[in-house]
Amino acid sequence: MSPSDNGTQVLVVLTGADAHDARIVFDALGTAFAPAGPDENRAAAEDDAAGASLLRSALYEAGEQTGHPEVASPLRTAVNVTLQGDYGAVDRLCATLADAFRLEKVGEASGDQEKEVELRLHPHDS
Repeated sequence: MSPSDNGTQVLVVLTGADAHDARIVFDALGTAFAPAGPDENRAAAEDDAAGASLLRSALYEAGEQTGHPEVASPLRTAVNVTLQGDYGAVDRLCATLADAFRLEKVGEASGDQEKEVELRLHPHDS
């Protein structure tokens, strides 16, 4: 299912995140929004043999925020995040990530029904 199939679902794709940082981001989003897919899809990708991070994705139901984002521990490195979905739902996830992390907006592409936003999350101490 693509994010446009349901106007409140947002696809969240992480790059540049090891398993630790991916879990922190996905867990923070999970405390604020209900996952729209199975839990095993979140941060399921393993680091490759050289330790490089791989693409990780999750789908969230962002129609209504279910709580305040909770961050268990700080990020170790900057994490690139792409959000894709309905305008309002993407905006809600952006605001939630901005509450939880130091956020830099990198880019945005808009379409008729949905938009894509590229962000970079930074550890608070950098």
